[in-house]
This record gives sequence, C-alpha cells and structure tokens, in this order.
Amino acid sequence: MSNSVNAPKTRPKVIVVGAGPAGSSFALTLARRTDAEVLLLDKSSYPRVKVCGSGLSPHALEVLKDMELLERFAPRHGEIKGLIARGPSRKDVVVRGGGKGAWVVPRVEFDHTLCREAMMQGVEMRENVKVIDVLENEKGVCGVKTVDEEIEADLVVFANGSPSRFSDETRPRTGIRTIMGWWQDTHLPREEAIMAWDERLEGYYAWSFPELDGTVNVGLTIPEEADAAKQLKALFQDILDQHFGLGLKDAEQIGKWMGHPATVTTRIGNLGDHRRIFIGEAARLVSPGTVEGISFAMESGVLAAELVARHFDRATGFSTLGQRKYKRALQTSMVPKFLAGEAFVRVMNSRLGRRVGAALFGGPVNQFMSRAVVTVLGEKNARA
Repeated sequence: MSNSVNAPKTRPKVIVVGAGPAGSSFALTLARRTDAEVLLLDKSSYPRVKVCGSGLSPHALEVLKDMELLERFAPRHGEIKGLIARGPSRKDVVVRGGGKGAWVVPRVEFDHTLCREAMMQGVEMRENVKVIDVLENEKGVCGVKTVDEEIEADLVVFANGSPSRFSDETRPRTGIRTIMGWWQDTHLPREEAIMAWDERLEGYYAWSFPELDGTVNVGLTIPEEADAAKQLKALFQDILDQHFGLGLKDAEQIGKWMGHPATVTTRIGNLGDHRRIFIGEAARLVSPGTVEGISFAMESGVLAAELVARHFDRATGFSTLGQRKYKRALQTSMVPKFLAGEAFVRVMNSRLGRRVGAALFGGPVNQFMSRAVVTVLGEKNARA
C-alpha cells in the first residue's frame, strides 16, 4: 500500500486577496513560475464594474507585453493617439503621441480577462468571498478568515486596494476622491483624451477618455481635503457643464455616476514580511500626478511573484533578501515617477501656476508644458 497519503505536503499554498490587476498579475505569474497552490479570493462576482478611467498608459502596455497578454486586449480597446491638455486659463495644448499611444479597456473587461488568464494557468478563484481578518501563529500570518471559514496558507498576498484594512502602515496618507460616469454617442474626441486642470481641483484634473463603440468615460480627481470635495456631485456637474458641455450635448448617459477613493504616495512604505506581501494599491502604489495605478499594480504583482518564486521557502517564508529586492526594485522603478507627479500637481496648484496658466498652456512656453504632461503620463517619446 502506498504511503503517499501520509507524505508531508511540499507544495506551498499562497492566498491572494483581491483579483484586480495586482492580484491577478501576481497569481498568473506565480502559477507560471512555480507549482505553488494559488488561491485567488475576491469579494465581488466577476465580471464586475470598477470605478476607473480605464486608461492603460504606455508603461502598462509594456507590462502586458512582457506578460505575453497584450494581444488578448487588442480587439477590445479604445486608442488614445493624442491628448488635449487644458489648463486653468482654459486654453488647450494638444500633445501628439510618439508612436506608443495609450489604450482604454473598460475595467469590467480588463480585470475579468486577467483573472481568467490566471485560472487557465491553474489558479483557483473563489468569488463573493469577503476576507475579514488574518490568521496568525508563532511564525506570523498563516492564513485568512472569511465570513464563512478560515483558510490556512504559507503566504498571504494582499491586493485588496487602497487603503488596505490589513496594512499596519503608519505613514500619513494622501487621500484622493474620484467620481465619474459613462456616455454614449458624444461629440467628444474619439481618439484623443481630454485632461482639464481646473483650479477647484487643487492641482488635479478632470478627464474624458474614449472607449470602444462610441462610449466615453468622464470623471474628475480631487484631494479629499479640498473644499470643493465636500460637494462632490455638485462640483462634478459644474465641471461637466463647463469643460464637456458641448461634447455631451444630446449624449446618452449610461448608468449612474460612481465614486472611488484612492491613496497616492511618493515613497515605498510597508510591503509586508516573511509571510505576507502587499502589492498594488494595497501598498499605496498610485501616482500622485495622475492617480493612475493599473500599471504599478501589474508591475508590482509580477515583480513580487518572480521574487517569491526564487526566494520563498515553506519553512522560513519570503526571505529577507527577497523582501529587500522587492522594495529596492519598486523604489528604483516607481519613486522617480511618483516624485515627478507630485511636483507637477504642486505646480498646477500653486499661485504662480494659476497666475501664469495662460502662458504655460497657450503661450510661447507650451512646449515645456507638453513635455511635462507627457512625462507625467508615462510616454517619454511623445511630441507636441
């Protein structure tokens, strides 16, 4: 009689909390690199609507290409070939793409495709599962507690968005509020995005992003402490009327307006320990300049999975060396972009920025503004 039934378990079990771009990218990459048992948990049922402009920056497209997934989204994307940047003076600067461009893929499709790709690699996904607590023993985190059960694991990866309730991050947070909606058959540009830096948004912006089939999503981002954020719906209506009114005339609104909080950062903080890892928005990896997090979510998920594949052992967990490499890689790749984004927001919200807004966006130095916008959006080779 075989003794295999009593043989010790050798495959590590990894739980990923959250099936968005960060969690699915981690699960997919780890399943490709190892034989680990990967369990992906999400409180929602997929496909699900996600409040997001759904823009995939040139950097996000590069990550998808590295993951060999770019072609999966090619048939279902809107393309942004240029950007109309509108400053406080309401004069426009048109920034043309440098060949890379950007895509818009609705999150309802994007996230669903990513998690399905992970499942095709052997990842088990459980939907409508809400994680309410973590399990701990003498080694540290050893699993999660859901509404219905306790699930043990050798490693828990938190990809449950911002701010993660399971993080013990103590740094002061910079909160951002977002509100947006969708419209069909508009007069807004079909292949150009609009980003409007209205002074009431305190350095942040309103946007219009073209999706497929004539749909456009329009929204705004604003610091949660801003005075205008206290009346967010009224502000949004005013922004719609002033910046997008003609483009939305006679257009059909699809569904209701939706909102979502975010947390932006310029530093890499708590990323976990031997038995837990934070990725994506759960690690506050969101640009202060654009409040874009998709590319950083996927990048951190892929990077963390590759390091876990090389530096994780069931007995000792995610090694100290692996943790250091993870943090160092994020600092090298992301912090310069975050600092550039924060600097851009400060300029746009400064008294000087408002006073010379007409010159920046409509005068002889608009080449400088074009380059700044392009840098914040992540395309180095674009031209004005």
